[in-house]
Amino acid sequence: MAGIEDKLNRIIAPLLREIIFKKEITPDVLNTVLKITIEKIVNTLFAESITLYLVDKDKIKFSHVYFSPGLYKGDPARQKSYEAKRETLLKLTLPLNTGIVGKVIAEGKSRVVADASKDADHAAGVDKDTGFQTRSMITCPLQTEGKVIGAIQVLNKSIAPGYFSESDSYLLEEVAQYSAKIIQKAFNPSAKMTPQELAYYIARLTKQQYIELGEDFTIPAEILDETRITADNLRKFRMIPIKLYPGRQLRVVCANPLDYTGIENFEVITKCKVKETVVAAKSDIDYAIKNYLESIGEPSSDEDEATAKMQADLAINAGSDDNIDTENYESEDSAPVIKLANQIIREAYNKKVSDIHIEAFEKYTLVRFRMDGVLKQVHKLPRSAHNAMLTRYKIMSSLDIAERRRPQDGRIKFKDFSKDNPDIELRVSIAPLVWGEKVCMRILDKTGTMLGLEAMGFSPKNMEFYRAAIAKPYGMILNVGPTGSGKTTTLYAAITEINKPGINIQTAEDPVEYMLEGINQMPVRKEIGVTFADALKCFLRQDPDVIMVGEIRDLETAEVAIEAALTGHLMLSTLHTNDAATTVTRFFDMGVEPFLVSSSILIVCAQRLVRRLCACKEEFKADADLAESLGIEPGTKLFRKAGCKKCDNTGYKGRIGVHEILMPDEEIRKLVIKKGVTPEEIQRAAIDNGTLVPMFQDGLQKCLSGVTSSEEVFRVLKKEQ
Repeated sequence: MAGIEDKLNRIIAPLLREIIFKKEITPDVLNTVLKITIEKIVNTLFAESITLYLVDKDKIKFSHVYFSPGLYKGDPARQKSYEAKRETLLKLTLPLNTGIVGKVIAEGKSRVVADASKDADHAAGVDKDTGFQTRSMITCPLQTEGKVIGAIQVLNKSIAPGYFSESDSYLLEEVAQYSAKIIQKAFNPSAKMTPQELAYYIARLTKQQYIELGEDFTIPAEILDETRITADNLRKFRMIPIKLYPGRQLRVVCANPLDYTGIENFEVITKCKVKETVVAAKSDIDYAIKNYLESIGEPSSDEDEATAKMQADLAINAGSDDNIDTENYESEDSAPVIKLANQIIREAYNKKVSDIHIEAFEKYTLVRFRMDGVLKQVHKLPRSAHNAMLTRYKIMSSLDIAERRRPQDGRIKFKDFSKDNPDIELRVSIAPLVWGEKVCMRILDKTGTMLGLEAMGFSPKNMEFYRAAIAKPYGMILNVGPTGSGKTTTLYAAITEINKPGINIQTAEDPVEYMLEGINQMPVRKEIGVTFADALKCFLRQDPDVIMVGEIRDLETAEVAIEAALTGHLMLSTLHTNDAATTVTRFFDMGVEPFLVSSSILIVCAQRLVRRLCACKEEFKADADLAESLGIEPGTKLFRKAGCKKCDNTGYKGRIGVHEILMPDEEIRKLVIKKGVTPEEIQRAAIDNGTLVPMFQDGLQKCLSGVTSSEEVFRVLKKEQ
């Protein structure tokens, strides 16, 4: 059973990440996650095909169809034949109660069929239409909240005994449960999970035990007494010790077992070691702690209270120039200032902002949000509120409030300041400017790291190249581009994809922005002399399989990185270069020998981020000038921004990557070794061998498919019209 559970966990992990961490699931994300899921099911169950059906009014639609590559084994003609079968199926609909799938949807019960030819309910006509012969199958209903919304069906076991087992059926039923939940969340965003459901999904994702704390649950006072864990510890960390082992080791109940920082702080403060974590609903934990604190006469919450006046002050539309009345905001300890500081962060998080800028000018303070890569003014505050608010952020970041002449950097763990705050961290930078200190806060949202490579926006060809590179046992993979182009997010997605128990992955980052389960992460500390090069040298003595270095900035780091890539390690890193070909010559500029560069690089991926058009986009035909600028025919169908409430009238919602990939072949490697080679020569050779599609062309394809606009491609990729 343990083997089945391991297989199941690998299949449902992407589903669980989206269910837990995404507030909204777009059709593109849903399609990507379901595609990943059904491919994994086919591979795990050794099936030949899989179909996902959805109920649409009085019909059953074929939503997703996938055939195992084992059916055509690299034969292009056979592959084309199966693709034609897939397209035929996707156009079909079935009346309700038709075939085995219809019965399963009607009855809400799974069926395992060992021989389809002997089952009276089998819809043999579908086989006739496609030329695909069904022999055996499992069909499971997709159910959520007592309603069947579709079914998932696997066909034909490709290995002996040729039919599916009960354990196969169990695995598919479990996957169906989570698939139904993510489909419901995508089509009905207002549907809410209970706290208990959320906790169960977190437990499943993190492979932890889930328990329900009933109303009669009591916190073991004897453990608190013996360990001297105080009421303040319970109130602050929201962790309940339920078992004490020798050596002050504990089993604790918590809502988020991945909150490694919180667990570490709990251990430091209590001088206990967390040996085991079990997961319970946050509301159940809060209820148990509240009951215990009230029973000993302690206040149940240390949350700051906001005044009604402050609530009214902050009811401001984004982009308004109206002043917030900040009377009594002169002290960083006052409730209005605390509420204002928290509310700005909450508002930014809810709008999916990446950076918050709070800037002092002579007569006012501006609050600007960077949304989808573009700064937008959202509040204009009286200058009198600036110092108190800035000091509040310094306190939250554990910075020196008396220092106003030097830059400072810190970090805010927002959850520590109110149990109702979202579980995010903010990287804080303070800069002393002419009219006062500026605060810039980067929101580090863990959900960003849960995205797979499919969500990065790679074209099918570029995805094939990139996946082939990260599957290699050694060599160097470089993601390049300016700050904020998504390089680190892509590397995190790559590492998450190759992360397995049998692989030792070590990263050096400045700073460590996201904690990744099962990966060894080292923060670079320049102030004490721990550089990227030092981290790399250390890693080479730690028996690594995969190494990621946040950035290659100097010759020493470059030389050690190349050494690692040439001595049996997969090396991933980033550089700040404009395109893929320039990356190669940047190593020469650092002083690296060309033959070392030629031998070590597997792939260079240059990228930018463009804004996605919202669903409110408008269709139009390109005029002669625009067509000439884009290199397309006049009258070609394109799309442009419109604006609606959903996208805050910007016309855009979210961002997607635009890429160019340099994958050196033998000819390019010879060219790289040649003295005096230019980036233009390298790029021309890569285009000629068919591996490199320039970023502008990749962006153009996204224009033509309606993903983004021509204005956005010109804005980001800097090509003159």
